[in-house]
Amino acid sequence: MGKSLAYIPPSSKDGKIIVNIEKEDLLEQQKYWENLQIGYVIGDSPYVKTLESFEDRDCVLQSGPYMLFNKPLILHKWDIDFEFDPNCLTLIPLWVTLPGLLMGYWSGEALSKMASAIGKPLYTDNFTASMERISYAKILVETNVFQPLINSIEIITPSGILRQPVEYEWRPSSAPIV
Repeated sequence: MGKSLAYIPPSSKDGKIIVNIEKEDLLEQQKYWENLQIGYVIGDSPYVKTLESFEDRDCVLQSGPYMLFNKPLILHKWDIDFEFDPNCLTLIPLWVTLPGLLMGYWSGEALSKMASAIGKPLYTDNFTASMERISYAKILVETNVFQPLINSIEIITPSGILRQPVEYEWRPSSAPIV
């Protein structure tokens, strides 16, 4: 399991969703990265998606998305009040990537704020939590299939305004990207 994330409501201005990252949100990342060197592998990316055990529920939930007969298979954690009604399945977990996210913005607080602009943050993947793959951050976000998906996040930082692209590993056909 990667980092646990929390829902932190974004603000809005002129109808646009805005994420405000404060200096305190970045301190953990600044301290972590200040003495590191980064390497880059040229060519094909190594295959990083592995599944060690089907018995580990959280691992299975975080390893998706899964397809069955070329259709998405959506997995949720069971709870005591779960009632299956396919017509009411509106909240689904989607894996979101933030390509090229600057390393200073990988703290749990900053990732939570950015993911909250998309939906309810659930987890990062292990590679994002351990910062072993820094070309993009990957976050599992619970989204409403009837709400439009955003293609970028406007972020106000201590250094200025950033526009962070958002990509989806899969998106429901009913959810347009705006």
